Formats: sequence, structure tokens, C-alpha cells
Amino acid sequence: MNTFFKLRSGRSAAWTLTELMVSMAASTILCCGLVTGSILLQKCFLASRKHVIAQAEQMLLMDYMNLDLRRALTVSTNFGKLTLTIPDYYDSTGNPRDPQIHNGTAVYGPSPKTISYYQNGATIYRSDGATLLPLATNVSDFQLAFQDFGQSIKVSISFIPTFQFSTTGQANARNGTATYTTTLLRNKRQG
Repeated sequence: MNTFFKLRSGRSAAWTLTELMVSMAASTILCCGLVTGSILLQKCFLASRKHVIAQAEQMLLMDYMNLDLRRALTVSTNFGKLTLTIPDYYDSTGNPRDPQIHNGTAVYGPSPKTISYYQNGATIYRSDGATLLPLATNVSDFQLAFQDFGQSIKVSISFIPTFQFSTTGQANARNGTATYTTTLLRNKRQG
């Protein structure tokens, strides 16, 4: 170690061109690795965030649909659209109605309300008469499917995740995000 300092002590303390080039190459490789790593972390974070938001929207849709299906009087599942009628529990001022018993059946209000769930473009709506409520937005890759089993309805919602191993396996990726629920209708179906 003393011989190194003795050799260097005779000349000025500067780097040679070779040492400078090697150190610049090493620092360039390190900087490229840091930039690439930060970009990948950011993409991974955004994809994970989108996945969690899509799952939350799936659960919100399921909650709304299951609530309405449990109290449905009639159900129709045509062309990717769920249409049902429920008793009109509240009057125009928002106060609950007292049920009237007719032939052993509780009747609320003059006529049932019609509710529809459907996807239009990148938004899934819940239509309650003239009121249109967007439940999930920016969900162009969502797929709604309904199966009618008589006294129960099966609802399936799936989407394509942002990160996939390949674009050829989109059907498998969609199956991995599918959420299913089967709801037993409490009321006997009318009509």
C-alpha cells in the first residue's frame, strides 16, 4: 500500500483518461438500472391500482344488484341487461310506505318500480325510472353476464387486467378476474 502512494506522490493527483472512461461507464450502467427500475415500479403501481379499483367496482355492482334481486318481483335478463321490478317502498317525499295486505301478499304503493342494469360504452348504469345512476365508469373491458335459474339469478362480472403475460391469453386473464354471485329471489316470481 505504501508503494502505491509513493508512486502517485511524484505526480499530480488527476485521473487518467482510461480511469475516467471506466468510471463513467460504470456510473452510466448504474443510472440506467435506476431509471429502468423506477419506471417499472411506477408501471407496476399503476397497474395494481387499476386492478384494485376494478375489483372495488365489481363489488359495488354486485352489492347493488344483489340488494335489488333479493326484493325483486319480476326479473328479465335479456341481451346483457338485467331488468327487474321491486316494490315501491318509499313515497315521493322519501318516507316509508306502510304495506297493505291483499290476498296474503304485502303491497307497497300503487305499482312496483322498474330497475335496470346495463353497460353503455365504458359506463355501467343503474336505471330507476327516470333516475340514471352511473355505478362504474371507465370500465370498457368489463363483461356482465346473467343466468336465470327460475328462483335464483347468477351474476358474473369480469375484466381484463392491465398486466398480462401475453395478449393471446386474454380469455384466461379475464377468467382470473371473474366474480360470481347467485342470489335467491325472496319473492315468488310474478309473470
